Amino acid sequence: MALSKPPCSAGRVVADRRADAALAAAGASNNSGVLPPDTVYEILLRLPGKDLCRLRAVCRPWRSLLSDDRAFAAAHAARHQEPLVVAGYAKHTSDGVLYDVLDLSGRVVKRARAAVGAGASDTENEWVVSARLDLVCVARGAGVSCRLLSPAAGVVARALPQGLSEQHAAHEREISHHTAMVALGQVAATGERKVLRVLHLFPGTGRQLYEITTLDGGGGRSQWRRIKDPACPVALGTWAVIDGTVFFFSSEFVHGQDVMPDRVASFDLETEEWRPTIGGPLSSSSLGDDGVAAAGHPDDDHMDWGEFSLADMNGCLVVTHRTFPSSMDLWFLMDVEKGSWVKKHSIQLNISYQHADHTVRPLLVLNDGRIVLAHIGNRGSLKIYDPRTSTSTDVAEIGPCVAVGLYNGSVLSLANGSS
Repeated sequence: MALSKPPCSAGRVVADRRADAALAAAGASNNSGVLPPDTVYEILLRLPGKDLCRLRAVCRPWRSLLSDDRAFAAAHAARHQEPLVVAGYAKHTSDGVLYDVLDLSGRVVKRARAAVGAGASDTENEWVVSARLDLVCVARGAGVSCRLLSPAAGVVARALPQGLSEQHAAHEREISHHTAMVALGQVAATGERKVLRVLHLFPGTGRQLYEITTLDGGGGRSQWRRIKDPACPVALGTWAVIDGTVFFFSSEFVHGQDVMPDRVASFDLETEEWRPTIGGPLSSSSLGDDGVAAAGHPDDDHMDWGEFSLADMNGCLVVTHRTFPSSMDLWFLMDVEKGSWVKKHSIQLNISYQHADHTVRPLLVLNDGRIVLAHIGNRGSLKIYDPRTSTSTDVAEIGPCVAVGLYNGSVLSLANGSS
């Protein structure tokens, strides 16, 4: 039965012709033109990325097609959603490694090291802040200077603007003492990419500065712009970006509704406005028929709140509640307007006591129901948890990891070896 290609655009036709030429050359050089180039092309598109990486060694034309042809890589990525995990590091604690890109077998398909002589001294630290879409955000020095790195290109895709927005210029002297978060997101309606930054100044004021910049993609010199403060400050230890919305935990406490520090704030990247906060899962589940929660307050010293974090799992906002040291519940937001949550998983972590203070981040749910987890700490690891057996399997050691995320580019776009 002959294989046929799906309908294609003019750009795809050009790419196919190039691929046909490469495959025809391969057939001629091997004197084995048994299958026509169109058929070989279609067969290659159906193979997993890991297998295609090995097939680069067949001949030079195949290596060119499977390494350098962006159209083929895009077509393959559209058919194969192969999860790739980015494990980010700090240069000073990882022998100069900035990040690894791993597949779910634990194989490192890309390793990037801190560049020598790239405007930073050997004593100045660099570390990964976040990894999202097809970019990795790296901070330098005091954390105000950030760059977006492209694992596919192996270069700096964009240096974020220096300093503060014009409206916050008066605070320049205060940013020597601060903590910061940087979140990259994409507006669903337009595809426009924006970066939200929150700076928490200390000591004394504890004030937060909120700024945003747009990545225009044209190499222009964009600037930070001040955005309106939310009603209450947000927590910077954990956040998630889903469909153009950045989610945080809010410091807001609504009497009669909140019994846990799990209220969620959200910022819309398209409108550049804050949305109303919503009650968190544990507080919402404690509401009685009268809509009033049981007594309690997040500042009560006698209560053990455990550890809360936010995650994007398959496009759904998830609040994780970890009760030290070995149990973690995953609450999925089912309706953002109603603020309704469902606890879908309770995971047994099997983490030793000496590592109980390390962070565990869920990354995604696989098609077979297993859950990919990242254990972040001095001896970090990538795990796959099976809820059917309540057991986890270690996939890879990721060392002193400081940040973790998913890479949504194609494995074929990643060059072999280090950069």
